[in-house]
Amino acid sequence: MSASAEDPAASGVDIEHLAAVLVRRRRELAGGTAVIGASGVVHRVHETVWAGVRVPTTACRAASDPLRLRPAHGPVTCRRCLRRTTGRDTGVPEGQTELSV
Repeated sequence: MSASAEDPAASGVDIEHLAAVLVRRRRELAGGTAVIGASGVVHRVHETVWAGVRVPTTACRAASDPLRLRPAHGPVTCRRCLRRTTGRDTGVPEGQTELSV
C-alpha cells in the first residue's frame, strides 16, 4: 500500500478543511432552496450524510455534489422535488421538460 493511500495528508487532501466547507454550505442552505450550478431549476434542500458529515442535498437527489448547490430565492420549480415534498403531482413549470413515469 502506498503512503498516500494510508495517510490522507500525504495525498494533499485536507479533510478538516473539506468538512468545514461542507458544514458551512449546510448552514447556508438549511431548510431553503437551491439551484445546481448555473441551472434555473429551483430545488428543495434536504440533508443527508456524506462521508460522515451532514450535508445539503436536493430532495430529488439530482445533485450528488453538495458543493455544486447555490442558494436560490423563490418557489421550488423542480417537479420531482415538489412530488417528494408534497406527495402530489404538479404541473410542469414553464421551460422544464415533463418527466415520463
